[in-house]
Amino acid sequence: MVLAKLEKRGETDVRVFDLATTKLAYCQGEFDCWVKTPGVCRTHDAEQAIVQAVHDADKVILLDAVTFGGHSYTLKRAQDRLICLLSPFFSKRAILTHHDGRYDRMPSFYALGWMAEADPDVAYTWRMLADANALNMLAPRVGAALLENSSRHGWRGAIRTMLDSEDVPGRDLVSREHLHAVLVEAASGQPLASVAEPPRTVAFVIGSAKPKGTSTSENLARAMGDRLEKDGARVQYHFATEFLHDGVPSMVATKAVASADLTILATPLYVDAFPALATRVLERVAALRASTLRSDLPLRPRFAALVNCGFPEAEHIRTALRIARHFALAAGYHWAGGMPLGGSGMIRPGVGLDAQHGPAEHVKHALDLAAGALAIGENVPQGAIELLAQSPIPDVVYRMMGDIGWRYQAHQNGLAQAALRQRPLDD
Repeated sequence: MVLAKLEKRGETDVRVFDLATTKLAYCQGEFDCWVKTPGVCRTHDAEQAIVQAVHDADKVILLDAVTFGGHSYTLKRAQDRLICLLSPFFSKRAILTHHDGRYDRMPSFYALGWMAEADPDVAYTWRMLADANALNMLAPRVGAALLENSSRHGWRGAIRTMLDSEDVPGRDLVSREHLHAVLVEAASGQPLASVAEPPRTVAFVIGSAKPKGTSTSENLARAMGDRLEKDGARVQYHFATEFLHDGVPSMVATKAVASADLTILATPLYVDAFPALATRVLERVAALRASTLRSDLPLRPRFAALVNCGFPEAEHIRTALRIARHFALAAGYHWAGGMPLGGSGMIRPGVGLDAQHGPAEHVKHALDLAAGALAIGENVPQGAIELLAQSPIPDVVYRMMGDIGWRYQAHQNGLAQAALRQRPLDD
């Protein structure tokens, strides 16, 4: 149907990538494509052809089953690795910090999703995500559409409207204050339906693809886990790589997470949502909870998300926390709230959080508040949300320090500074 619409518009030079049948690696979050081999991913697989096609295109259309308001693991593997089309350097665009473009021209961005039935709240998240993705990728135009089984007669019109969209990404982002209000609303937990009960078991899912002991997500998770253990909870840590392949280890890990009284996803932000690996965990847990007798699982488990972002503004996390909320409701969890941390580049991954000072002080205080509330069965308090959302230093200073940091990493790798802006696909 999409191809027919494009052909009717005279757009016949179309490349199609069937990601469900394509073997792709996931982004490992090491940023080699910025500071070692600028513009080129370290992993050589079908993604190279995808990146070249995106670079060459006038339009990019992501077609996917809507997964908790965002993209599925299958598509996210490819999307996460498109960051090589960007430069590591920071600039301010539409109120917030973003990465610069590597190339002079980027394609317009369209997101076409499929849902079994209508859900206006999830549909709104899908459109928010499309706009944020397009803004990050410096797309000149953005369009989004949803196809639902209950309204098949409207599919052709929805696709036509999406392709005809002249919307400019970020045009509705009018104030930081408004975005902050959206973030706080997404981070706020559901009203408690009964008397709060302390969790006996807590499962942390660490969504970073980095090796154990090297990620900010793990550092934050262990700092919070220590606090929960002091309050009497039994804490387990699971890494997203455990859930990647089918088999007994993955099933054991999935069941352990699904069986916990409280599950906390500690993850970085990738392309305005969760990394492919973290998305994979959520898909597996939701599927298990849907197929398992409720008597075999906690009656009303709770779910929270601790999301860190490398931009100074925590407002970037607003859409990801809406996705976390949608997951919680879909998988039968009580949404206990989100913890959005901006400026996570100020946290040193290899040093325990509680041994750090300066920019980490507000983070430690926020985790004290959040863990204290979660340990007695309550939601993440608004005070913790507001503390974590504070920028550790002025945004302009963070951007300047960040750019220096990228240059220093390139120097350590023996790379000439001019090479950071290489454009290998133009050749």
